[in-house]
Amino acid sequence: MKKLFIYTIFATLLILPFTLSSQTLKGQKGNASYYADNFHGRMMSNGERYHRDSFTCAHLTYPLGTILRVTNLTNGKEVIVRVTDRGPYTRKFVIDLSRAAARELDIIHWGYRPVSIVPYKPFQIPYKYIAPTEHPELDLGYSAEDMDEPPIWMDDSIYHSQQRLSRTRVLHTAADSLRRPLDTDTTLRQAVRKVAVKKSKGRR
Repeated sequence: MKKLFIYTIFATLLILPFTLSSQTLKGQKGNASYYADNFHGRMMSNGERYHRDSFTCAHLTYPLGTILRVTNLTNGKEVIVRVTDRGPYTRKFVIDLSRAAARELDIIHWGYRPVSIVPYKPFQIPYKYIAPTEHPELDLGYSAEDMDEPPIWMDDSIYHSQQRLSRTRVLHTAADSLRRPLDTDTTLRQAVRKVAVKKSKGRR
């Protein structure tokens, strides 16, 4: 008798995971409750802290992180929640919702309501191949017809005249800078005159 009891428990443990997995794939129906306010801030099974304003839930069989669509069977309201905790550990309820999710389903006033639970997979638009567009090549060449006058860098005469004008300005600026000390310093001006007289005498 004792061996039969052990075999029965062992067989139940082997069959139970397959039964639960088939239920979770097809969906599940039962009563839904919600977390009490004193659970706010407590650690959940996935390592996060419970927040009553987040759309989370506790379930026994769905993997942590699974997205579920929970529908209130009495009024047709739906909510999308994420499995973050384990529970409820009673046969009366199949899921524990956060307070925010229960408010969306209008369960707060009643305490619990019958719901249906199905895994939620957001609709994804399949990838559509888009052929690359061909852009025309830009012609960066210069055409004299596009402008009334050719640019300065293409006219040699204008370029050289401007170069000569700039050199003349530099020479005038240098001469002015040398002339100013002679005008202000009389000793320097006399020394320069003596040097000039000596050079003129040496040439003679």
